[in-house]
Amino acid sequence: MMTGGLMAYLFWFITLILFSSLEVVSKPVMGLIDPFTMTFMRFFIGGLFLMLLNGFTRKKQKIRMTGRDFILILLTGSLNSIVSMTLLQFSIKFGNASSAATLISTNPIFTALFAALIIKEDLPKRKLIGILTGFTGILVFGFGMLEGDTLSGILLGVASAVTFALYSVLMKTFVSRYGSLRCTAYSAFFPSVIYGAALWCSGTLKIPVLTPSNWLIVLYLGIFVTGIAYVCLMEAIKRMGATRAATLFYLKPVLATLLASFFLSESVGILKISGMIIIIFSLFL
Repeated sequence: MMTGGLMAYLFWFITLILFSSLEVVSKPVMGLIDPFTMTFMRFFIGGLFLMLLNGFTRKKQKIRMTGRDFILILLTGSLNSIVSMTLLQFSIKFGNASSAATLISTNPIFTALFAALIIKEDLPKRKLIGILTGFTGILVFGFGMLEGDTLSGILLGVASAVTFALYSVLMKTFVSRYGSLRCTAYSAFFPSVIYGAALWCSGTLKIPVLTPSNWLIVLYLGIFVTGIAYVCLMEAIKRMGATRAATLFYLKPVLATLLASFFLSESVGILKISGMIIIIFSLFL
């Protein structure tokens, strides 16, 4: 049987694979689904899937969630599902898929700062050096801007990273108290319902007419990238800490770039390759 430490890395590895596929998989349907509707559909489908799973395990939940914590989880989930992921979808729309994946992966530096300030996580010197080295790799990677990248896409990606980092840190307390499945289900499903209602009232909710293959992409983004991946992420954060778990996020642009190069034929320049090497090196610090 795996130890707690190995299980933490297993959960993160699953998250890494699924998160790295987000930009590449969603790019083909970006022209068919607007970013607002895409974000709503992702979290509604993923949240509904997790709510069903949570229903099967309800009898095992011994701790009753307070009304205050429920509201706080809803607000924290909205920070991710409504704010951060909409910003990410716009970043994908206005730039390259691999660049959007790189920008959201700058979140470890922000996660480390939020974790130290909000939940008082230790930040040893070696861990700080590793974070800063990885961030340097991200910057080098980002300077390899290619045709298709835009300034607005880059700024939107950074804003997405900051809000995602804050979400990750704030959720740790609730996950430790109520469990990853329950918290992730609530933080994904209920904000998505509010988001969908707001889009519908404003007249911007446009459920698209898609081919069966495109609906499979939407279901994959909802169930796997949003549902399963977020549960695994919360488990990894609970077991290894928000700062350490976020540092491994630096591997996301490496894998996402390889996927984008293979499936979308996006170019990989010398600066992006150099950034990859620095990022991988930072993980051993």
